[in-house]
Amino acid sequence: MQTRLEKLKSQRFMLFSLVFTGLAILIAEGIGKETAIVFTNWIFVPIPGTMLVLSIIFAKKHGISGNHGKAWIAFAVFSACWFIAEQVWLVEELFYHQKTFPSTADFFYIAGYPAYFIFAVLYLKPFRSAITKKVIILASLIAIVVLIPDLYWTLENSSDEDQFSIILGAIYPISDSIVLVPAIVGIRLFFGGKVNFLWTLMFVAILLEVIADTGFQYFSLDNSYYTGHPVDILFLWSYILFSFGVYDNIQVFKSKMNSYKDKENLK
Repeated sequence: MQTRLEKLKSQRFMLFSLVFTGLAILIAEGIGKETAIVFTNWIFVPIPGTMLVLSIIFAKKHGISGNHGKAWIAFAVFSACWFIAEQVWLVEELFYHQKTFPSTADFFYIAGYPAYFIFAVLYLKPFRSAITKKVIILASLIAIVVLIPDLYWTLENSSDEDQFSIILGAIYPISDSIVLVPAIVGIRLFFGGKVNFLWTLMFVAILLEVIADTGFQYFSLDNSYYTGHPVDILFLWSYILFSFGVYDNIQVFKSKMNSYKDKENLK
C-alpha cells in the first residue's frame, strides 16, 4: 500500500496544483480579457491531457477483466471524449473564431456523460452492500432539486435560439443531474467512513464539474461568460481532481501487484 508520506506528498502536490491553476487564471484575467481567453484555452490542453494519459495507462494496466477493468475502460472513454471536446473548443475559438455553442465540441462533451456514468456505477459496485435505498433516494432528490432550476433557466432564456440549440442546451442539465446521483452516493460513502478521501476524488471532481456547469449556464445566459471567466477555474479543478484520483488508484493497484509478487516469491 502507499505509505503515509507518499499520500501526504500527493495531497500537498494536489493542493499546490489547485492553488496555482486558480491564481494563474485570475492573473490572466487581471491582465485582460484577450489574455484570459488565449491562456485558458491553452491550459485546457495539458490538464485534461494529463487525465487522459493517466486513465489510458491505468486502463491498460488493469485490463478488461472484472467490474474494475470495465470501469476504467469507461473512464478512459470519458476522458478521451472530454479531452477532444476541449481541443475542438480551442480550435474553433482561437483559430476559426466561431461560436463555441452549438459546436462539434458538444457532441464529445455529451458522449462523455454515459461513459462516466457507467464508470461510476461499476466503481461503486464493490460497496453496494453499504449503499442503502435511503442514500440513493436522497441523492436522486438532490439531483432533481439541481435539475429543475437549471433546466428552467435554459429553456426560459433560449427563446431566441433554434430548436436544435434549445434541445442541446437542455441535455446538459439533464446529464449533470444523472451523473450527480452516483457522485453524491460516492461522497456519502466517504463521510460514512467506508472509503478514503483520495478514492472519493473521482466523485468530488464530477460534483465540481456540475457546479461549474451550472455557473457556466448562468453566466452564458446573461452573456457575461467568456473563456477565462473565473468559473473556468472549477472546470480545471475538476480535471485536476480526476487526475489525482486516477493516480492514487494506479498507486494502490501497483502496491497490490507488488504485494502479490512478494507472496508468490515466498512460495
